[in-house]
Order: sequence, then structure tokens, then C-alpha cells
Amino acid sequence: MARARLARVGRGLGWRGVLAGSAVAVAVAVTGATAGDAALAATVGSAGATGNATARSAAAGCGKAVGPFSVNGTRVLGAGGKPFISYGITVPGLQSPDWADSVKLDRLMIAATATAWCANTVRLQLNQDDLLGPNGIGFSQAYMTAIRAEVSLAERYQLVVVLNDETNLAAPAEQGVQRGPTPGTETFWRDLAKVYGNDPQVIFDLFNEPRMYSAGMSQAREWRLWRDGGSFEGASYRFGMAQLAGYVRNTLGAHNLFWIEGPRYSSTFAGMMQQHAVLNVSGVVYAVHHPAGQADAASWNADFGYLIIRGVAPVVDGEWTNYEPPPTAYPTAPRSCWPNAPTSVPEFLQYLAGYGIGLNAYTLQPGFLIKSYGNLANPTTMNAKTWSCRSNSESAPGQGAGAEILAWFQRQNG
Repeated sequence: MARARLARVGRGLGWRGVLAGSAVAVAVAVTGATAGDAALAATVGSAGATGNATARSAAAGCGKAVGPFSVNGTRVLGAGGKPFISYGITVPGLQSPDWADSVKLDRLMIAATATAWCANTVRLQLNQDDLLGPNGIGFSQAYMTAIRAEVSLAERYQLVVVLNDETNLAAPAEQGVQRGPTPGTETFWRDLAKVYGNDPQVIFDLFNEPRMYSAGMSQAREWRLWRDGGSFEGASYRFGMAQLAGYVRNTLGAHNLFWIEGPRYSSTFAGMMQQHAVLNVSGVVYAVHHPAGQADAASWNADFGYLIIRGVAPVVDGEWTNYEPPPTAYPTAPRSCWPNAPTSVPEFLQYLAGYGIGLNAYTLQPGFLIKSYGNLANPTTMNAKTWSCRSNSESAPGQGAGAEILAWFQRQNG
């Protein structure tokens, strides 16, 4: 998530503070989960109990998707040929080096995603270094157990589960040596494919936000590095997304649907066809994150919509939100904040619906989709009169597009 890099790096501290105080309370239902899950929800306080009936009622009519999933033209089909459009939320706790501190909150987020947020999908961000170590040659049984526990919980809630390989927070990231797939990425998916390569409810999101890109780079080089790898900023990438996808599909024999993210933090797929970078691998959905262009239909067409319009492949918005930046003394304006969001966010959601493009929202964190950890079902809102993307000029901080996304999920998946 390039536009909120500082917010992402700082999230772990916020979670640790919340969890250390055991003060989390979430309005989620536990219908369909185990007694252990019910006990988990019961420990979070009175808000969890009083909100159950509301959440259960809201979720009762929400759609659930069943795999296996396949690609047919620009559509994804599930079991029995039923069209599948992903409506979900990213749960990011397992991406952190201190992931164990976030497990409890992750479980609550999964439950809220399935119930209060009317979703059919949850996207779990994983960190290959947490599984393999920074050299990519180890194996953490504790981390794999944590992955399995979250996947199992999500599947008990009848969610489709997207497993995403994240290296933004991996140990060597500051040296810029994990900006694209590495041999460790292959090992990561080898280990995951052993467990989930035949799970019809699991989607593989092969590499989070490829970023072998710098300002001024030619489009041809950008797509060549993305597709095939190469040398970038002193690091050598032996292969790119084409080889990674082929390895997981053909060598490992994984049957899962693939989400494939584009270059430049997956902010655009512009130029992919002209540069002959469309992947020759089955079962591919292209996943855009926080589109790079202006907030209008022409830019969305250029960044990703053309893949649908021209019949190339299915598309999903794999990570997106809109929120005001936290107040600061110095002006910042993240790209995850559209200056005209109260108008453009509804237009964007309508655009996605018009082309059958799904959305995974980022994330159940205060200021993003929710107002506080006290209630994961209470969304942020936007007020056109006070909305501001400049962190030093906010008269009503803490606004976000949570309510718009929740209402859209209910309309599309309800």
C-alpha cells in the first residue's frame, strides 16, 4: 500500500497498545462458528454482546461464494458455474514481524468481515520472512499454525480466503532487495501449496505490490522487470511475475485462482497489453490497488477497466480505501485520500459494479474503515463540508469511506 506507507509501518504499535490493554470490543455475530469462536467474541465486552443481534440480522441475507473458481473470459465462475465477484476486507496482522501480537485482533476482524460487513471474502496478508526467515531457507511451524488457524476460522464463516505474500515489511526491505519475487517467494508458495493448493476456497495472491519501479522509468522497462525480473537498484531478480505464476501453477500444480498484482505497487495496469506482458497462465485475475490516476472514469478505464472492456481478463480491486490522513503540523496528502471523495467514492463504487469488478477494502483499523476498535461494525463516514486530504487543515479528522463501502457490500452482496 504505497500511498499509506507510514501508516502501515506504524500500525503494529497501535495494535499492540490495544491488545495489551485487552480493551477491544467488537459487534460481531458468531453464528456458524465453533464454541471456541463464540467464547472469543464473548471476552471482548458488552459491545460484543449487544451488537450480536444487529450483526446477525444484517448478515443473514449476505451472499457466500463456493469454489473451485475458474476464469471464463472476463468473469470468474465458482461451483456450478455461478459468477463470483469478491467483496471483502484485508486482514493484515500476519504481515508484521511481531505477528503473534495481532492474532486475537485478526480473529475478530475475520468474524466482523463475515457478519457485520456482509463480505464473501477475506484477504490475509502474510509475510514470507515470518515463515522462512530473512534468508528464505527456514521454516516457522508456529507461523504456519497461525496461518492455518486464521484460514480455518474464515472458512468456518464460509468466506473465500485470499492468501497474499507481503514483503513490504520483510527484514531486508529497507535495503530494497525484496521489491519483486525472490527465491524465497517460490519457497513460500511451495510450502503454502502443500497445504492449500487443492483447497477450492483459497485464492493465491502471489506477490504484494511489485515495486521494481522508479520515477521516469520507461513503460517498456517497467513491464519487462515486472514480467521477467532483472537488475534493479543493485539487486538481481532472477525471475518476474510470469515465471512465478508459471512455477506455482505448473511446477507446484496448484489449482487455486490467482490474483496477480501489477507494477508500481499495483497502482496501474496501463501499458500491459502494448508491452506484451499479459500472462500466459490459466486462472488469472488482475488485482489493482489504489488506482494511480485521477478519480474519474477515464483514468479508471486506462488503469484497469480496459482489461474488462477489451475482453482481456477479469479484474478485482484487491486493496482500496479512502480516508483522511491523521492530523499533523506539516501538510501531507496521501493518495488514499481523494480531495473530492464524498462525490468520487460513490462514483468509483458505481463504476466497479457496472463492470462486475469486486473490491477488497483496507482495513478494519480506526480512521480507515472504522471509527474505533471498540466496535468493528461502526464505519467511518464522510462529510463533504469538512472533508480534507491535507493533514494540517482538518476541521473534523478521522473521516473515511467505511460507511460507503459497507453500504455497497450490502447492495452488491446482500
